[in-house]
Amino acid sequence: MYKKLALAMMMFLFLTPLSMAEFPSDVTILDKSSIAKLTDDQILDVYENTLVEIEANRTFHATSGFSPKEYKDFKALLKFRLLLLIEIHSRNLELPQF
Repeated sequence: MYKKLALAMMMFLFLTPLSMAEFPSDVTILDKSSIAKLTDDQILDVYENTLVEIEANRTFHATSGFSPKEYKDFKALLKFRLLLLIEIHSRNLELPQF
């Protein structure tokens, strides 16, 4: 009986932090002078990646978390959506409403 309880407690203590772990960010925080040195394309790319990272982190913490592959796939999907929105905006198209 005590062995089962001890095993259950050990599993809880060791596995819980792993499930609550956070994925490392792909975004590098730049200072003001580094941002000023970026080209237009670079600054747009950094902004897009930052938006994707923020949304992925928000979604990750709002759910029970993703596996590393699911997290990477979800970030790719967010990036794709953002690029579509940018292209739609540049063509002055209206977004479809559901």
